[in-house]
Amino acid sequence: MRLKAETQRLYENIWRTTFGDSEDFIALYSRTTFDPRRTHLLTAPDQSRALSHVQYLPYLMRYHDQWWRAGYISGAATASDQRGKGLVQHLMQASHQQMWREDCLCAFLIPAEEWLYHFYRKMGYATLYGKRHTPTLAAKPSDLPSSEAWQHYRHWQAALAEQHPTVTHSYHQWRTLRESLALEGGGIGTIGARAYYYYRDAEGETQSVLAIPPAEELADGAFDLSVPFGMLRPLRIAELLTWAIDLGVLAEDQLLPIARYHDEQRIVFDLLDEQIPTNSGRYCLLRRERQLLFAPRPSGRLVSPLIPDQLLAALPTLQHTLIYGMME
Repeated sequence: MRLKAETQRLYENIWRTTFGDSEDFIALYSRTTFDPRRTHLLTAPDQSRALSHVQYLPYLMRYHDQWWRAGYISGAATASDQRGKGLVQHLMQASHQQMWREDCLCAFLIPAEEWLYHFYRKMGYATLYGKRHTPTLAAKPSDLPSSEAWQHYRHWQAALAEQHPTVTHSYHQWRTLRESLALEGGGIGTIGARAYYYYRDAEGETQSVLAIPPAEELADGAFDLSVPFGMLRPLRIAELLTWAIDLGVLAEDQLLPIARYHDEQRIVFDLLDEQIPTNSGRYCLLRRERQLLFAPRPSGRLVSPLIPDQLLAALPTLQHTLIYGMME
């Protein structure tokens, strides 16, 4: 088994050459976020360097008083001379299956470039439309003390989760975010009643990473929901659909366009998930009982099956509410 220090060295090297982040940021990420238990690496035969790397970060998502696990894909990278060989796809599958075993209902990520939306769609991800509201700030916000900023953040997240499924940071994750902003001359502060996560860009201008409205201002107007923002992949699909039906996030009639068969009693569709084969099979919603049944089936017995991104894309209510889970 590879030692943690050796895994960390390999991970830092491929992160450094792929993303070009500062040494200070890499050191912060390694100290606060790196976890070899959730890091997947392919290395050269002599283990002198990493060829490809994928890590996932554990998050909790909240809706009202319901909590469930989710995983954020971080640092998916392949060495420049190894691309086109399917290495990162192999590691993504390993990450997805590990998240499935750890009871994550979904995985999410934020592509760094436009072409990556097509790349990740081949692995079952559907595009979520929305973008953090990022105005250029005319003045530097008045910095909040750490304890006050944390309380402000918690109250805002709790209020948001009453209306939308929402990713929640642990205190450790939130402190790491604050430290990463500080590396770029930023922090968390307020202008009037509005709080901002802010940093300085390459030109030295103060930019907003996320504008947090007061708790009573939770309208969609705070976000632009018209452009690609992130991507979501269902992992434990039967559980995710059951959760969405039980909490009213998903209306059963939204399943009709994707059904291979439906009548007054049932809505039936097949699904093929090549990355997580345990999801492949026949799904049947009993309409009167509002109960979802699932029967595993091999791919050869599936009839015109959907793939995971097609399933999520066919469910706009679920898709649009989960966008708020991406608002880190």
